[in-house]
Amino acid sequence: MNSLPVIDNKTILTPTGGFLGSGFTHSVNPYSGCGYAGPCCGEYCYVQHNVWLTKGNPWGFYGVKTNIRDAYRRDYDRLKSPRRGHPKRLRIYCSSSTDPYTPQEKSTGATRALLEEMLDRPPDALVLQTRSPLVLRDLGLIAELAARTTVWVSITVETDYERLPGLPPHSSSPADRIEALKTFRSSGVPTQATCSPMCPIEDLPAFANALDEAGDRIICDHYLLGDGSKHGLRTKRTRFPQMLEEAGFGAWNTLEKFFEVVEYFKGVLGEHRVLVSAAGFNTV
Repeated sequence: MNSLPVIDNKTILTPTGGFLGSGFTHSVNPYSGCGYAGPCCGEYCYVQHNVWLTKGNPWGFYGVKTNIRDAYRRDYDRLKSPRRGHPKRLRIYCSSSTDPYTPQEKSTGATRALLEEMLDRPPDALVLQTRSPLVLRDLGLIAELAARTTVWVSITVETDYERLPGLPPHSSSPADRIEALKTFRSSGVPTQATCSPMCPIEDLPAFANALDEAGDRIICDHYLLGDGSKHGLRTKRTRFPQMLEEAGFGAWNTLEKFFEVVEYFKGVLGEHRVLVSAAGFNTV
């Protein structure tokens, strides 16, 4: 852990607003930046446009936050046992500007430490959002926490392509992510697959059936809807739309194609299990 950049912090809970503001009170980011900046997801990640976070640096991994246990304990007690007034609700999205299971988590255990602290101080709700099967390492811990409060394991599965033509490799295999969702679901932990941002799909019927089996629900989003800017302007400044176009996937840059797939998913999973964009992400 000492070989990685470290960020000393006195607080870990950040009040939410904007995209996540209606469903969550706070976000938690055990890391600053993300170790997945180089793979396919780094081409479209909305967080790379956060100048407050990047501070002019290229998008990448910036450091692991220290004192996570103490910081969470202080923040929790301040909200739940205030000196004045009533206890506050605590609905946490983990994470909004990093991946809690970025590759560095294998050595630092920062996210695991946070979850262990949550066992003693459970939030009112927690969504663990990742794209890494590494989350399976904490299956027992997450299942124990899910028995005490509302927990959703949310894994990004934006495509069924094991390698999207014309784009960098994935950070992890989509098939492995689906298997991770199945494992959590079979263990009784609520699961959701986030097809976000939706990327080209090779075999839609098979993909829909796999998501039906793996997730209690799915959340679909498109960069034109959910990159935090009007009409997807942030993503349009990246190479991603052009890369899709050059690979022969231009239709996937449109909302027409997006909603065509959403309707197909609804036909397989049922309308109540297919949610869209901000309204979906804020349903806890």
